[in-house]
Amino acid sequence: MLHLLLACTGPVTDEPVPEPLVLPPDASEDGAPVGVTTVVTDDVTMEVWYPASDTTSGATEIADFDAFLSAAFLTAVGDVSFPALDTGAYRDAPLRVPESPYPVIFFSHGLGGVRLQSFDYTRHLASRGYVVVAADHPGRMMGDLLPCMFSPPLEGCELGGMTGEDPAEDDVGAMLEWLDSAAEEGFFAGAIDTAHVGLSGHSAGAGTTITVGDDNARFSALLPMAGFGAPARDVPTLLMGGTCDSFSADSSAITSAESLLDGNLVRVLGAGHLAFSNLCELDLAGNADLWLADREDLNSTVFGLLLQLATDGCPGFTPSADACGDASYLPLETSTPIVRHYSTVFFDATLKQSGAGVEAGAYPEADVR
Repeated sequence: MLHLLLACTGPVTDEPVPEPLVLPPDASEDGAPVGVTTVVTDDVTMEVWYPASDTTSGATEIADFDAFLSAAFLTAVGDVSFPALDTGAYRDAPLRVPESPYPVIFFSHGLGGVRLQSFDYTRHLASRGYVVVAADHPGRMMGDLLPCMFSPPLEGCELGGMTGEDPAEDDVGAMLEWLDSAAEEGFFAGAIDTAHVGLSGHSAGAGTTITVGDDNARFSALLPMAGFGAPARDVPTLLMGGTCDSFSADSSAITSAESLLDGNLVRVLGAGHLAFSNLCELDLAGNADLWLADREDLNSTVFGLLLQLATDGCPGFTPSADACGDASYLPLETSTPIVRHYSTVFFDATLKQSGAGVEAGAYPEADVR
């Protein structure tokens, strides 16, 4: 009888059992739980979001934006702290074993940003079945710019990201090297589809997306947000922008879209520059007033530029007349689902070969061209 029972159990295997990904039909809704892990190599620091198992439990992570404030800045302004923002992701959660490897999306942050700056966007895409990788770009990070607000500048002031070569290009190369290695061994081994990789970015990161995406055929889909220009290469592209963005003119976005060989433009009507990030939630203007009030050593030119950048598209602020006439910014609770929806359907069509792709009519506040 014992021999019979053993024969009926079948062979013992250590192969992990795939956990199917069942997604809501509304592309703006999150799907699976999302795990997040930090990867540090010799060349780059990355945050990686990924679909997590349904067994995931515990508290979701609070983003530590204070870690991006430089020592010189903290010495100058005292003991300060950003608001606590819940990212909705679970630190080092178990990986959801895929039925087939997950496509990958790289994200490049903007000037004065950090790798965590658009965590709603990166987490959402991960919840829909992607591994999403965002790197810090030293030379155009928050910690590089804040010391430049003082006269004389504090130690660590770096404005090269505004005027020099794009510091992110080498970072993207290092991200690709890590990706190829991670697909072969370690936590993500066998779970990453290195043949289907998209590139996305916000503001200066949109510029990186266009430049690097033009030069590197590894990227089979490009999604620049709140940026300038368009790729010359014949590659599926979705340009996204806000019509009330004072840093990226709406007319420029339309002209760029007309030059696309394969792609669309989604104009979020009334959105400003930061509608594609979570930076408004840091209340940068309010904190600037709290931390820097009545200081005589502020560089008014640099401070004014950074303050404008920190508020463009945020609640409680008004668009510049040149950018948007007498309109008000579209509320973020309205623009966020639009960004989620169109980024998801675009990458689904281009990286997963699934769904209808970008179509007009999903939202009255979005114009699709």
